[in-house]
Amino acid sequence: MIAAVLHDPRWRAAWRLLFLALVTVISWLAFSPHPPPEADLGWDKANHFAAFASLAVVGMQCLRAGARRRWIVLAWLLAFGILIELVQSQIPGRDAELQDVIADMIGAAIGLAAHALLMRLVEDRSPPAR
Repeated sequence: MIAAVLHDPRWRAAWRLLFLALVTVISWLAFSPHPPPEADLGWDKANHFAAFASLAVVGMQCLRAGARRRWIVLAWLLAFGILIELVQSQIPGRDAELQDVIADMIGAAIGLAAHALLMRLVEDRSPPAR
């Protein structure tokens, strides 16, 4: 079942919907002058790390497999991270920080590594092709 959810192209629309939901929630949290304390992990960089690791894993599932897929995901997440900081620089009570973009990219890189590990684990557990 897990292998089908990860590999079957028919699931790609569901992954894209999940990605859109994540982007929406993360944007709302990032652009809110006072995000709810329940959504805070206790350290701002951990918030960025967790958000972008999640986006990277789900983002990888949104695209067809290929050598450039990880670079496309990283480029889009870098652009999104920079956009967040630019918007936050205009919101009273929020600040733009280069360190946040760095935390975003570290999270994205760890998310890509986690995705690769997950795919390897699923492939190792899949029954051999006949």
